[in-house]
Amino acid sequence: MTVRRLAAALVLALAAVTVVLLRTGDRDVEKQQVASESVAAPSGTDVHYAQMMVAHHEQAVRMSRTLIAKGDVPERIRLIAEFIVHDQQREIDQTNDWLTAWNQPAGTPEAGSAHGMLTQAQLDELDRADARTAAPVFLRLMIEHHRGAITMSRSLLDGPGGNAYIHSLAKHVVNEQTAENDAMTALLKP
Repeated sequence: MTVRRLAAALVLALAAVTVVLLRTGDRDVEKQQVASESVAAPSGTDVHYAQMMVAHHEQAVRMSRTLIAKGDVPERIRLIAEFIVHDQQREIDQTNDWLTAWNQPAGTPEAGSAHGMLTQAQLDELDRADARTAAPVFLRLMIEHHRGAITMSRSLLDGPGGNAYIHSLAKHVVNEQTAENDAMTALLKP
């Protein structure tokens, strides 16, 4: 019972963060903030990570939207999916702005193809799932997907120092997606 209460509290906290994030900031202010946080020129590793993470986040957003569109999703799981859509879309936009500011191409789906991305067969499984089975399929696949992002981020952070924005993004990914994985794991348990 304690695990369920903890999961419920985490979901509510994530929902509150989502509301705050959606209500804050102007897009131009965000671009200036991204640029101001980027003191050191990015290394090739920083750029590669940014492009991979954009692709990785795009897949998570797609998965979340697929689940939400099925309707009749348990509220706690729907709130997690909605949080993922808003948080990761914001990070996609900011990271693409950062890439543009450094005259680098934006992330593409191919950029993250071998780095913790789910296979087409796994995505098809979620697409085919009916409303009754979609939530547990989503949770299982999103946990795996997040593990890939956490691994990519830890790899970057274990290397030499680099661009401040990209390293703060990597730290955020590790912290945020570890917490989301804990909540989703708790929701999978009976």
